[in-house]
Amino acid sequence: MSKSINTCVLGVGLAGLTFHVPFILALPNIFTLHSVLERNPQSAHGKVHDRFGVTAKIHRTLESVLEDTEVELVIVGTPNPTHYSFAKAALEAGKHVLVDKPVTATVEQAKELGALARSKGLVLYGFQNRRWDSDFLALKRLLALPPSLPQSLGTLVEFESHFDRYRKALKGTWKDEPLPAAGQTYDLGSHLIDQALTLFGKPESITAFIQNLRGVGSPEVDDSFTIHFHYPRGSARPHPFTAILRGHILSARSPQLRYIVRGTQGTYVKYGIDIQEDQLKVIPNPGAILENDAYGKEPEAIWGTIDNIADDGVTVKNSTWPSTEPGQYIELFKNLGASIRGSAEPAVKWEEATAVIEMIELAHKSAKEGVTVPVAPTSTIADVKQEISNICPGRPRATGQRIIWRGRYLVDHEKVEELWKSPDEPRIVHLAVHPSAWSSPPPEIPPPTQVQPLLSRMEIPPQQEIPHPPRRTRAAANASVTQSLHPLSFFLFKHQSALAALSNDIAPTGGAAEQTVARVLALHMVQSQGWIWPSILDEEFPAATEGGLKYERVTVDGQNFLSLVTPSATPTPRQLHAFQVLSYTFTLLAIPVSHTITTRSAPPQPVAIPPNVNLLLQQLGLPQIRVAANQNLNAQNPNAANINAANLNAANPNAANPIVPGLRDLPLRPFLAPILFLLFRTVLLLYFVAPARKPIFGVLILAWLVYEIWRPIRNALLRGLQAAEQQQNQQNQQNQPAAAVAAAAGQPARAAAPNPQPNPPAEAPRPAQNAPAGIQVPILDLQAGAILDVLANVNVSAEDRVINGAPGTDMSEPSLSHKMAVFCSLLLSTVHPAIWNTRRAALRQREGRIRMEANVRDAPVDNEDEGAGADAGAGAGAGAGAGTSSANRAQLRNEYREQHNRRPRWIREYMERVVAAEWVDDSD
Repeated sequence: MSKSINTCVLGVGLAGLTFHVPFILALPNIFTLHSVLERNPQSAHGKVHDRFGVTAKIHRTLESVLEDTEVELVIVGTPNPTHYSFAKAALEAGKHVLVDKPVTATVEQAKELGALARSKGLVLYGFQNRRWDSDFLALKRLLALPPSLPQSLGTLVEFESHFDRYRKALKGTWKDEPLPAAGQTYDLGSHLIDQALTLFGKPESITAFIQNLRGVGSPEVDDSFTIHFHYPRGSARPHPFTAILRGHILSARSPQLRYIVRGTQGTYVKYGIDIQEDQLKVIPNPGAILENDAYGKEPEAIWGTIDNIADDGVTVKNSTWPSTEPGQYIELFKNLGASIRGSAEPAVKWEEATAVIEMIELAHKSAKEGVTVPVAPTSTIADVKQEISNICPGRPRATGQRIIWRGRYLVDHEKVEELWKSPDEPRIVHLAVHPSAWSSPPPEIPPPTQVQPLLSRMEIPPQQEIPHPPRRTRAAANASVTQSLHPLSFFLFKHQSALAALSNDIAPTGGAAEQTVARVLALHMVQSQGWIWPSILDEEFPAATEGGLKYERVTVDGQNFLSLVTPSATPTPRQLHAFQVLSYTFTLLAIPVSHTITTRSAPPQPVAIPPNVNLLLQQLGLPQIRVAANQNLNAQNPNAANINAANLNAANPNAANPIVPGLRDLPLRPFLAPILFLLFRTVLLLYFVAPARKPIFGVLILAWLVYEIWRPIRNALLRGLQAAEQQQNQQNQQNQPAAAVAAAAGQPARAAAPNPQPNPPAEAPRPAQNAPAGIQVPILDLQAGAILDVLANVNVSAEDRVINGAPGTDMSEPSLSHKMAVFCSLLLSTVHPAIWNTRRAALRQREGRIRMEANVRDAPVDNEDEGAGADAGAGAGAGAGAGTSSANRAQLRNEYREQHNRRPRWIREYMERVVAAEWVDDSD
């Protein structure tokens, strides 16, 4: 269990004592009420002790709170004008922040706070607690009903949400003063706007009527508002849709109207406000929030009602839609604690709180100018997820969606229009939905007509011999039998092996030796689907051990299944490995396959060379045979190669001098092609430039010619000299075996021919890699390559040490003169293509590491990873494995975030630019 979060609540007025302190005290395993900011306490122990009997440290100033190193979380519950400055100061002090609504007075302030929190790796949370009102939870459940159910509202055409009250006089508080973020639109409108954005996303335009209806106090402080969100007709909405958000200060009614939702099949009406606020104002013990069953439950008298149109299109059926799920503001605080500890994503994204302020600003603009104001098409990934949740069949919750672009998860605060730099780029993203995120069953997709049967009915074609035309070589007689393999046979082998690891009743099929070719076919199949080969399939199963899970084989509806007998047991390493294998094979075995791939393997056969073959070829006027180095053509008699070589050499005493390479050793095509193009380019240069008038051009052209022509000539000469040296070394090595054979026969050893054509012995040493004496070209090449590498990697290692935060590294930002010097040197040196390619490859490796770290650092957290793992693993084993994996990911993410926070600001900005920009061009 992690340590509880030391929390300081700024402000102990209505917000602090009603909406914040009770929940901090009700969750002692998550939070500790460390202190409060109370500038003028009226009693010895302060308001918190007077109300709840709990003693907390009292800070008199904000500076005292920020200097307190024990405080981890700051809750800003002070007047609206202070939200921005207090939250910014807390973030700069390295503390997590929960900000009451409205989070700021302007959008720019909200965006600034969001950027600051991201740069420091801190949690910045907007207090939109009305998402957990009992009636709002009931409304969400109603809107998620499929149209086929009798109480469904059908397609929505109008949504009306109220926060009305009756109050003739001013309250005499700071809320009546003309301060930033003052007025009912900022105060109560924040809740209504947040709920509308949560349900329907951003509108296309806004029409607002905001006024000081009573005519008391400052005219700049509004007390009533009516805001219309306009949503156009589209593929998801066959009818235009309007969301009306209203707050009236002179509404004489009890209970007040809360919702009117009109659809094509019915209307939902709800009166009365959530009761949690009234309960929290008088609650004596915060523990009652969790212990009292009546907390948050609405009385049946204010449950909503539904009027549905019957099938005849005339009759109206009335029914009650109960608010059975109690209000749970405490869920916000549970999620806040999990977000700070890194085990969950914030349920209220800061981008969503920023969008609320944006809508308020547009509403004020519309009311002031008397026009309908369009909403800018700027959307974040969070908006995209919400829109998907609104229009996609099955309504997947935004928290369970993952949007993937160019191989990485997109973070909620990223803007859609910033992903693509050019209008010509294909606008394609991929969506992954966690199975638990579906609010309702997705539509059934009919299976394709031609799909390969799955595991239980999949048939592997039997091995069969395919006839081939007879050949005159001996290899035809010894060719192996060709096989027609099923592309999924390797996956079936692994699948059966995994099942066998879980139950002794199942035996693996096939043998591991015959799976080599099958793996090649399977690899081709996986790559053809655009997937990455799972490395777990290449790993060996751990050795079997005693204990573990016990499964028994059962038959249900004619199908065989494994049933877990010991759910409380701990799986063995072999069983855990089997779970991981099965997590891939179930999917891979469902790949549609329309044909099989036929492969044929034939082992190489030894080829015997007749004696004196080179003499016969010479008599026929044909070129002689040249045997590749280190090849032994007679595996039965290794020494025969040396004897045959001696016979071949003796039969050809007029061979050429080995020091001079033959014409066939020179690659004429690559040798002549650059020379011809060089001559062509030289003629063009001489045509346009007159070296006689300007000798400097003649000198430059001559130097360029020498540079261009020297490399192919040098390479050809070098290959010939190296080949000659190899032959000479091989001849010297072969003279000794030949002399030994001659001595054994009682004959003197014959001298080696000057141009041998040997088959070197199998254990002959490798030829020398350097050129003959006096030729230093390879050494020069190595030296030149080292120089090019040094020029290409200028400052790369030093920059990597700074990015990685190596001990003893100067982390200060380089000066302008240093940057200019490095830029000029690279501008000149990278003109050489080898230097540019080498540096480009190094930068791409660094970029890959930065992107990988950013993906891990910003990766969203799956709240139900452990549960999903248990389901997929068919027992406790898989659940344990998934939980460990989730914990490891969370630990790694926290380590990367801590390391990133320790980096200087200029390094973090550089890494953000790398992630935001395109990949470096592929290196040659």
